[in-house]
Amino acid sequence: MKSILLLLSGIIILSSCGYQRIGDLTMISNRNVDSGKEYVVLQRNGQGVAKMKKDDALELAIDNATEKYKGEYLMNVKVYVKGNGKKIKVEGDVYGLKSAATQTTVDVESSVTKKIEFETGNTVSFKNSGKLVEGTILGINSGGAVVEFNNIMGKLTKKEISFDDLTKIER
Repeated sequence: MKSILLLLSGIIILSSCGYQRIGDLTMISNRNVDSGKEYVVLQRNGQGVAKMKKDDALELAIDNATEKYKGEYLMNVKVYVKGNGKKIKVEGDVYGLKSAATQTTVDVESSVTKKIEFETGNTVSFKNSGKLVEGTILGINSGGAVVEFNNIMGKLTKKEISFDDLTKIER
């Protein structure tokens, strides 16, 4: 009898330590959302956790989630509370301004300054049937170049390829 009582009390104690889901919300935010701006998903299933301080744990958890990913609001939100009621966790898709998405995901600037001119006889590279192939330019017209190359079967083939799909190889 004592072992059953001890086992039940252990289960109750352990189950109260984890988070318990208390609700789902379509959208939640602590800021005003401007319907005239374009918002994009910055993070799927972003999370924010906060401890209770003067009954503002939910607000702090939302702020923690949005600030962590530089977002504005959460969509498809799940709200959890710790068994003792002192901690709140929110989980959902973090949305933010499109400009914030490009700033957080891409910090690299690149530019091309070299002018590329194709001529008959140039060695070029391009994708053919998903594989990178090298060939030689036989002729040029306004839409692209006629390139001679060995196909997958090893047979010498000619094909017209757009300039956008060609990469000049300099050796």
